Amino acid sequence: MKIGAIGVVEVSYFSNGVVVLDQMLKAANVSLLSWHQRLGGKMVHSVITGSVSQVDASIQAANECESIIGKGKVKVAVNISNPHPEVIKLMNMIEDKLSET
Repeated sequence: MKIGAIGVVEVSYFSNGVVVLDQMLKAANVSLLSWHQRLGGKMVHSVITGSVSQVDASIQAANECESIIGKGKVKVAVNISNPHPEVIKLMNMIEDKLSET
């Protein structure tokens, strides 16, 4: 299966992750693929998918969230265009979930 782009965002703290994800989903026509918490919710990462331009808009919204959640809380926000299938496997994404997008 070919995916246009995925956006990967890593944020400090669970509640900040929810705020950032909400802003990302509102900013563009993207879908949530996965959400993972580590260290008891101190580190959260989410993965979204959509077209390259839509994921770009969503990543920009994530970066702009620092004005809401605090500077330095968004650790990583990147767009991976046309991800290789092995990247999808690495991220433990479920094939059925991808086919819904």
